[in-house]
Order: sequence, then C-alpha cells, then structure tokens
Amino acid sequence: MAGSKFGKLVLIGALAGAVVSMFDKTTRSEMSRRAKGLGDDAKYYMKNPDVLRWKIQDKSDKLKALYEQFDSDKQYLQSKAAELKQLTPTVKTLVDDTKTAFVDSKDAVMEAKDDYKQMASEAIKGGHPGTDETFVPDEAYAEGQVDGGAADGGTSKGTFVPEEAYREGQVAGEAQEYTQKN
Repeated sequence: MAGSKFGKLVLIGALAGAVVSMFDKTTRSEMSRRAKGLGDDAKYYMKNPDVLRWKIQDKSDKLKALYEQFDSDKQYLQSKAAELKQLTPTVKTLVDDTKTAFVDSKDAVMEAKDDYKQMASEAIKGGHPGTDETFVPDEAYAEGQVDGGAADGGTSKGTFVPEEAYREGQVAGEAQEYTQKN
C-alpha cells in the first residue's frame, strides 16, 4: 500500500514541478518549440513510415554490432586470462631457474676472484700456486743472471726456479732483493 502512495506522490510532485517551471517565459517558449518539433516529426513519420523503420533498423544494427564487439572483446580477454593462468607456473619456474643460474654464476665468479687473489698474493710473495718455485723473468735468463744461462735462446717469457736456488743466490741479483724484502 505504501508503495502505491509513493508512486502517486512522486507523479504529483513531478507534475507540480513542471507547472511551476512553466511560469518562466524562456522555459515556456523552449517547451513550445520542442512540442512543435515533435509534432512535425510525428506528421513526417506518419507520411513516411519506411524512413522511421529504416532509422529504427539502423539504430538496432548499431547496437547489435556494439554488443557483438563487446562480446568478442570479452571472449578474447577471457581466453588471454586462461592462457596467462596456464603460463604463470611455467614463467615462474623459468624465472626461478634463471635466478638460480645467476646466483650460481655469481658464486662461481666470487670463488674465482678469491682464487685469483690468493694466486696473485702467492706470486708476489715469490711462490707460485701449485709449486714451490719462484718465477724468474726471461730477461734474467737472456742476460745470463741465472745459472745455466739462456739455454732456450730467450724465447720464453720466464720460468720458475726452485725456491732454494732463489734463496741461495743462484739467481743473480734476485737473491739480494729477496733478502732485503724479508
């Protein structure tokens, strides 16, 4: 019951608002111009019903095309979402594998760097990794400063000599430098 009173009162309020708005001269003239235009259109379409049918059909076709476009877009997006759901585990695995490979590579580089530092520090101290011999430059052999002279014609860039020979002064000029460092 209350619903029917609400509808009636809303309708009465709308009509009262329309009547009050007609007190304004510009509103009255605008409304009369629109009413006259609607009347002229009604007369035209009564004489030419095919034009009215064509316009209605045109609007209907445009709405159908719009609906079909939205439906097509919806289906496309749904298929892409399903595809993405299927690819997500694969991509996640690929990303994890790539991350692991980079971390492993970084660890290997850091280990190689540490090994290189250790080898370089041993070489500077006179040792060589994996041997207890000292590196002697080729110039020392070519100038005959090392016992045995330049036997290979000076083609090598240097050689390793036993640490004892280096310490005992068998490598000329080098032993004094070595003892001064220690």
